[in-house]
Amino acid sequence: MILITGYPGWLTEAFFLYLQEHKVGAWDSIRCLVHPDAVLSTDSSSALTAKLEIIRGDLRDRAVVLRALQGVSHVLHAAGVVHVSKTQDWYTVNTEYTKQLFDASINSNISRFVFVSSNAAAGRSETRGQLLTEEMPARPLSHYGRSKYLAEQYILSRKEEIETVILRPCMFYGPPVPSRHVAIYKRICESRMPLIGSGLYDRSVIHVQNLAELCYLALTRMEAVGQTYYAADDRTYTTKEIVDSMAAALGVQARFLRLPAVVAKIAYRMDMMLAALGVYWQTLHLVGEADWNVGLSCEKAKKELGYTSQRSLNEGMNEAIQWCRTRELL
Repeated sequence: MILITGYPGWLTEAFFLYLQEHKVGAWDSIRCLVHPDAVLSTDSSSALTAKLEIIRGDLRDRAVVLRALQGVSHVLHAAGVVHVSKTQDWYTVNTEYTKQLFDASINSNISRFVFVSSNAAAGRSETRGQLLTEEMPARPLSHYGRSKYLAEQYILSRKEEIETVILRPCMFYGPPVPSRHVAIYKRICESRMPLIGSGLYDRSVIHVQNLAELCYLALTRMEAVGQTYYAADDRTYTTKEIVDSMAAALGVQARFLRLPAVVAKIAYRMDMMLAALGVYWQTLHLVGEADWNVGLSCEKAKKELGYTSQRSLNEGMNEAIQWCRTRELL
């Protein structure tokens, strides 16, 4: 049996779709630890109903966690927070709750623990064209990235006690689509998208089904044990190319509100000042990272795990828009 956290969610719902599409059955049953307030979707899990068990509870509830781990051999820990109310929330959820679940997994004799971290744990590329690799030292530049990095370090410090794998995905795209991306699509259709500088900054992204494939490989391949992998598509794009791909899938011409590059540098400094006070402002945070080059190499995953990265950006954007229109979200 496998335990999955972070369901329902973009990645976990895509992981169910991956299992259905590829007809893989590494586990006789799937258990999901679901937050008490979460609303479940039938889109991704309908074909797995016979194998699916839901336990309602919170990661901070030790009794619930121990019950969820009973009879489990593998854990895919995808739960976490990206946007928060205050800075400390990142460390509470992404660091401390991960450590508690990891400790409980060791005490419950779990065979393998796969942690879905983030490329933010490593920071950014020094220059355009430079791809980050797993051998490079991590330099988290945000509290979100540091919260993931600290969880990684704790897991690696105890990797002799349990099989561990760490995945560092970048921004996802493709269906199922979360509401925050639906809002971006609507903005592209209705108004101008802000574009910092030239928009020619490297950005690695990953089709969520490519990430689901990598999660499956991390859970099942012996070569993955004790390793950290970047999760990205083969090709690195620019921020402008990504918006252009969204616009093409929507059938519109991308229109931009161009802002000077210095705006990002000012926003980053302000973001760090607010973070020191425990305050988080999502828009300011995103603008502060808009001039970063974040290119990732997926060669290690391809070489060691047979990762294929089959789906492309334009394919994924077309799928995402069709998914939204089918559900009358656009």
